[in-house]
Amino acid sequence: MAELREIRPEDVPALVGLWLDIFGDPRAYVEEFFRLLPEIGSGVAVFEQNELLGAAYLLCGQSLVTGGRERRCGYLYAVAVQPQARGNGFGAALCRAAARLAEKNGCEILVTRPAAPGLFAWYERTLGLRCALRRETKTLDARPGVLPMEALSAEEYLARREALLSGMPHLRLSSASMQLEAANCAVYGGALYALGEGIAAVYLDDGTAEVRELLGASDDAACALGAALGARRVLLHRSSDEGAPYLAASQSLPAATIWNLAFD
Repeated sequence: MAELREIRPEDVPALVGLWLDIFGDPRAYVEEFFRLLPEIGSGVAVFEQNELLGAAYLLCGQSLVTGGRERRCGYLYAVAVQPQARGNGFGAALCRAAARLAEKNGCEILVTRPAAPGLFAWYERTLGLRCALRRETKTLDARPGVLPMEALSAEEYLARREALLSGMPHLRLSSASMQLEAANCAVYGGALYALGEGIAAVYLDDGTAEVRELLGASDDAACALGAALGARRVLLHRSSDEGAPYLAASQSLPAATIWNLAFD
C-alpha cells in the first residue's frame, strides 16, 4: 500500500535521483535546491515498499506585495511521478498534499507555473487554480552595445529589485529564494546582472539568452547583454493581458502584478 507523507532528510538521495531522472536538470542546481529547501519550504512524497514513486515541493519563501499588504505565497514546484507509477492518481494526490502543507505553513495564496498550456485545466480541476497572470514573449537578435554591465549577488539583486518595484504590486522573494534563482541562472551560463540603473536575470539555452526578468532597462540593453554572453538570440518575457497563460493561482492577482521569477 502506498504511503504519502512529508519528506525527511534521509529521503534526499532518492529525491535527487528522481529529479535527475524526470527533469534532467544539472546536478549542481538540484543539489543547491535541496541545500536551500529547509529555508524556503518542504515537500511531500509517495512511497510503496520503501520505493520512491513521486514527489512535489511547496516553496514558501515568497510573497505578494500589493496595496501596502504582504501575503505569503506557496509555490507548487517540481511535481514528478515515476513513469511506471503514472495513471494511479499519485500526481493529483501529491498536489493536494502540497496544498494542505501550504495552508499549514500560513500561505494565503497557492500558485504554480504549469509546464504546458494544457495543464492549466488540470490544475483547475485538481486544486481550483486558475490562470492569474499572462505574459508575452518576443525573440530579438543579440547585438553588441555600450552599457555598464555588472554581475550581482542574490542579495544585491534583491535590494535593487525591491527599490525598482516600490509601490507596485509584485512578487517579493526571500534571500534564500533569490539564491535559488541565482543558481538556476548560473548553471545555464547566466547570472543576475545590473544593466545601468536596471537589472536582469538571464540564462543561456542553445544559443539563446532567456531573459527571465528585465526591470528598469530597455530591450536594447537586453540584446547587448545577450551578445556579451555569446548568445545569438534573446528571448524576452514581459507581463501582458494579451499574452499566453503564465501563472495559475488560487486567487485572482492584480493585472499589473510583476511576478517574472517563477521557478520552472
